[in-house]
Amino acid sequence: MKSTINANNPSVIKFLGEITNNIMSNISVEQYFSLPQEKKINAICAVLKIIKATTESRVKLTDLEFRSFLTALWKKNEESENYEVAAILFDITTNYDQISELIKQPAKRVRVKKDKNTNEQEM
Repeated sequence: MKSTINANNPSVIKFLGEITNNIMSNISVEQYFSLPQEKKINAICAVLKIIKATTESRVKLTDLEFRSFLTALWKKNEESENYEVAAILFDITTNYDQISELIKQPAKRVRVKKDKNTNEQEM
């Protein structure tokens, strides 16, 4: 069973545009094609986080619906000649499971131990 998003619905078109604007205002995508692979992965993860946060705040989608939504977003950006954003979205859709797992992992936190003597004033 395949779920589809009606990408021609005016409210969907507006929402897709809002997400694209949100991506472009938060992530520098101009040089995406020339980035090394590690930085591409960072950009891909950041974009997926933005999309998830934006969609989850407005609409409840199943995993299948979310994947269809990503595809619609990718195609709309390609039609609008936002090729860098479209490439990022294509990379997300083709590697969705792996990218989704990467963003689920908690960020590594570095704990800094305070030295008891640093809080004392020297005279």
